Amino acid sequence: MNWGEYKARCDQPDYWSAWMTNQCIQLLEGSDLAGAHDVLSVLRRDLRQAALSRPGDHKGTEDTWMYQVSLSMVQCDILLKTIRQAELNGHRTPATQTRGLGGFAEHCQELLRLRQSSEQANLSRV
Repeated sequence: MNWGEYKARCDQPDYWSAWMTNQCIQLLEGSDLAGAHDVLSVLRRDLRQAALSRPGDHKGTEDTWMYQVSLSMVQCDILLKTIRQAELNGHRTPATQTRGLGGFAEHCQELLRLRQSSEQANLSRV
């Protein structure tokens, strides 16, 4: 895969880095929201899939590898609530202690919008 194709795929809302996905998993592990365990299971399964093919000269570690996230609209909503709750309560993962959760809610919202538009398109076909 060339860099142009790779970057275009990485910019899609349903492709997340292993690092970000793992941080979301850690947040979900501490969540008491209904359905959080199901979201956790989906993200773990997504990380067991093959990562996006990388250009031959990609030098990033496994944390930078990109995975397609298969969360449903409802699951995105649960994750977004988990992230917002963590932000409100000042909870962070060990890897986000310094940088915080900046960008997490935005990524989740982008994926939620993608799922909503897909759902609307499916409904209009019926």
